[in-house]
Amino acid sequence: MNGFPIEAVLGICLPLLALTVVGMTLIISINNRKMQRDDMEATLKMEMIERGMSAEDIERVLSARMGPPKHNCQHRGFRRDQREFQPQARG
Repeated sequence: MNGFPIEAVLGICLPLLALTVVGMTLIISINNRKMQRDDMEATLKMEMIERGMSAEDIERVLSARMGPPKHNCQHRGFRRDQREFQPQARG
């Protein structure tokens, strides 16, 4: 460290430290939100099972509440075969 002035070292290390802290905070926040969502969904499923709802009813409630699956590109207007944008009618 004898060859580097302290300002240069701090100029490199502090932004990297700030980016690391922000990145870790973002990762923790996203994972915490996913855990909360999964917990709420599991609780809802258990309540519906206790009420005697059928699997079809539970699936219908969850699909209406959670929206379409994320892995399906069609809910965003994309077609899998052509990978181009197809505007969807809103209703």
